[in-house]
Amino acid sequence: MRTIVTGGAGFIGSHLIEALVARGDDVTCLERRGASPAWLNDAAIEWLPVGLDDPAVLERAFRGVDVVYHLAALTQARTSADYYSVNTEGTARVFEAAAAAETPPRVVYISSLAAIGPCRNGDLLSRDTVPYPISHYGMSKLLAESVVHNHADRVPTVVLRLAAVYGPRERAVLKMFQLVRRGLALTVGGWDREVSLIYVKDVVGTLMAAADSERTVGRTYQLAYPEPVRWADFAREISRVVGRDAILVSIPKPLAWSIACASEACAAARRVAAILNRERVREMSQQRWVCDPSQAFADTGFSPEYPIGRGVPETAAWYKEVGWL
Repeated sequence: MRTIVTGGAGFIGSHLIEALVARGDDVTCLERRGASPAWLNDAAIEWLPVGLDDPAVLERAFRGVDVVYHLAALTQARTSADYYSVNTEGTARVFEAAAAAETPPRVVYISSLAAIGPCRNGDLLSRDTVPYPISHYGMSKLLAESVVHNHADRVPTVVLRLAAVYGPRERAVLKMFQLVRRGLALTVGGWDREVSLIYVKDVVGTLMAAADSERTVGRTYQLAYPEPVRWADFAREISRVVGRDAILVSIPKPLAWSIACASEACAAARRVAAILNRERVREMSQQRWVCDPSQAFADTGFSPEYPIGRGVPETAAWYKEVGWL
């Protein structure tokens, strides 16, 4: 099978490409210009550093392709406009190129729970949830979903809204592992907040199954491990694995807001994306980001295998192996 993975050099994409190559697929990694192949140096793939800007280049790349996994996206950006330029307009060019193919490939689009926003009125996030994104990132992904639906009559598509993903090669949760090993865990808001999480190998398995199943075409799914966790329990599992009892410290939202403002100002002066910004604080301080992934697993036939009791130890072991922890 001929496949293309956009954003394939990233955290999730690199794991997906390794699994596709292991299965025997003919894989092309389509990345932005200047991106490093990093985790894929030894993979038997075609490397195509062309980005998402040129529709003609994308059309040529998609000829004869069976499946496109569209992962390329900005999760941090210097300006709000950058989110829409890459996440929304880039997705439009991907789907225009797919629609132009003589036989359009199936496109598996990777969205985010941020596209529908946090839980409201105690309800689980599902395909029936009325979207209410609370960040430009989330809005850019929701608009990209509209692009996907607008091409559904020409391109067979699947949309998967991912919960927070963790595992080897992921750097955001790494900071929590590093702090816990020093005896401290920090969060914004309360430690009792409830979240859906998913280990990267379960993401990869579901993506591949979604690309293969006829039941998934034209559908939108939420994707997470079936059992949500309290953020405090996730921190305690990390503590258990790294062998260090950590003090759980909650940063008040007003203080976090002030830190985010300072971070944004420093990032603007350096002309880079802020690691912590006010929108991120708003997302982190929500009480519940919990979804219902049951339909995704029913339609793909994939069974998730990584509760945090298995995923956290594997993640910590990898961090230690490469010297990150």
